[in-house]
Amino acid sequence: MSYDASTGIVVLYDTKEYKALDKKTGGQLSSVCKLKKFDDVDNTEVTVSFPAKVNVDSITVVKTDASTAQDWRNFGGKYAKAHKGRVDNLVFEIDGSNEAIYEGAMLVLYSFDKYKSKKDDKVLNIQIDAVVDASIHESVYFARDVITEPGNALYPASYAKRINDELTPLGVGVRILHESQLETMGFDMLLSVGQGSEKDSYVVVMEWMNGADEQPIALVGKGVTFDTGGISIKPSAGMGDMKYDMGGSGAVVGAMHAIASQNVEQNVVGIVGLVENMPDGKAIKPGDVVTSLSGQTVENLNTDAEGRLVLGDILRYVQDEYNPNRIIDLATLTGAIVVSLAGESAGLFTNSTDFGNDIMAAGKRSGESFWRMPMGQNWNKMIDSEIADMKNISSGRGGGSTTAAEFLYRFVDKERAWAHLDIAGVCWNAKGNDTVPGGAVGFGVRTLLDIAQQGMRENNIDEDMRY
Repeated sequence: MSYDASTGIVVLYDTKEYKALDKKTGGQLSSVCKLKKFDDVDNTEVTVSFPAKVNVDSITVVKTDASTAQDWRNFGGKYAKAHKGRVDNLVFEIDGSNEAIYEGAMLVLYSFDKYKSKKDDKVLNIQIDAVVDASIHESVYFARDVITEPGNALYPASYAKRINDELTPLGVGVRILHESQLETMGFDMLLSVGQGSEKDSYVVVMEWMNGADEQPIALVGKGVTFDTGGISIKPSAGMGDMKYDMGGSGAVVGAMHAIASQNVEQNVVGIVGLVENMPDGKAIKPGDVVTSLSGQTVENLNTDAEGRLVLGDILRYVQDEYNPNRIIDLATLTGAIVVSLAGESAGLFTNSTDFGNDIMAAGKRSGESFWRMPMGQNWNKMIDSEIADMKNISSGRGGGSTTAAEFLYRFVDKERAWAHLDIAGVCWNAKGNDTVPGGAVGFGVRTLLDIAQQGMRENNIDEDMRY
């Protein structure tokens, strides 16, 4: 590989690439590594600035015990973040793990500056061997973009248009159901969430039918583009964060972008419910009863528990229309899951141990963590209502994430494999990490792509013991 000025190189210690660079520098690298006692120290690094006989700004020699794909993503992200603004080009001279290193580097270099008068002009070009043509980072960028957009720019109508504009050129079939259509079709539960907003509600269906004649996988996302809590209004502190209450839908549209970009040979249908939850004279009131698309009635005791109402109707619709083999829904659904798992893992609720294990394995490969949470009849009974079929919150404060999952399960055919991913704690990372610069994570995109690539699978259904 040829090098240009304003370039940084990252190389692993005691590899053929390291030895070749050491030879070019006349032994300068090995001299410094010997001085730093590299042979006796684990997980260390040293940077040689303006090395002899090589026209680059720096060579960073690294000794690491990285082994998993996520280790290498973090590796790539760490050094990309460290070199941004210092050099124009970053070259990874590493044999193997190239795709993961590149992915991690590109993920951390994401920026969202469209509303800044002074743009970020610090561009870092990543150079590495054997990079795949369709890197998933572009799909994660798409998810991060829509999650980061403010509520005055991303509302149901503009979001639906953006999905269509981004996915249709990739070969995804996009159908947009307008509010008047949803009224005729009976999406009264979903529509009740948005009735206090001046913005119309929408449902967007995305079809990628590129497999054999078999049942599709369904990806279902909550798309509350801004959530004030409605009449059960949220505290003002932190309410601005509620622009990302559509993070579940962001994961779904990002995954559909990835599936199409990588031409996955499977049948996948994505569906998102797009609403804005606002308080005004037309807004649904605590205690109101609404009828769902399934015909079940719901007593809405808290208008800030709105995401499950959106999901319930689109879960029912996707089953009736597409008969999927497996269903995954994603939502920033409950604060309770943040209390349980903080920002370390997403909560995984499922009626199928097989499906749950597949999701956790896919997450491990993708660098996204899931933790299996309990479900069962005792929790399900907690949402029984005295005046309707169910209520949207349980009595008391305990088990909030599980009772929310049980609410969703009432809209799922009991013989169908289903999983609910509560991503409230992992959708947004304000501090950032090695692969997230700070802000929207795009969590779920990579796992959903992995699941779609698996295709049809056998599923046990744990109806009597869902935990």
